[in-house]
Amino acid sequence: MLLGQLADGMRAALAAGDIEAARIAHETIGRLLGAPGADAAGVIDLAAERSRRGG
Repeated sequence: MLLGQLADGMRAALAAGDIEAARIAHETIGRLLGAPGADAAGVIDLAAERSRRGG
């Protein structure tokens, strides 16, 4: 969801001519996609984590 919002913001910034904001959004997207250990599957399975912790 965050990546989609950043992409939408980048498109809006480009449409408005705000190249600096678009550049920052682009860089942030790249950093999020390249983050080490960014395993979305682990984040999605909250029920398994709660079960593992005894909750």
